[in-house]
Amino acid sequence: RACLLYTQAVVERQKTTTSVVLFWIGVLVVLLLGGVVVVFWKRLPPQLPWFYSFPSGEKQLINKAWFFLIFAGMEVVLFLARIVANWAGKDDDTVRNTIMIGVFMAVVLIAASFYRVMMIFLNT
Repeated sequence: RACLLYTQAVVERQKTTTSVVLFWIGVLVVLLLGGVVVVFWKRLPPQLPWFYSFPSGEKQLINKAWFFLIFAGMEVVLFLARIVANWAGKDDDTVRNTIMIGVFMAVVLIAASFYRVMMIFLNT
């Protein structure tokens, strides 16, 4: 009987949950975005529009190297969210999944903005 309980505990620990899948997809999306910047680095202008909430002009522009800081920050946020999700949702998968879905949606929104900026300059 102890062997059966041990086997069940090992299987539950190895079970891939939705929050784990969302975390790893988010990590891969951010790495993919960084890869796009690396591949097209020479084709991109020195400054790119990013802050669309400002009126048109130089206030909207960021240096293209800032994308690496943005992506690094997104990776840190993903890892912190994973820690918080595990802490807050110790016994509740719904809490863990909700936290990771929120952070994953933030990654998707950043990726959509990045795609929009890249299409302006790479679609020519």
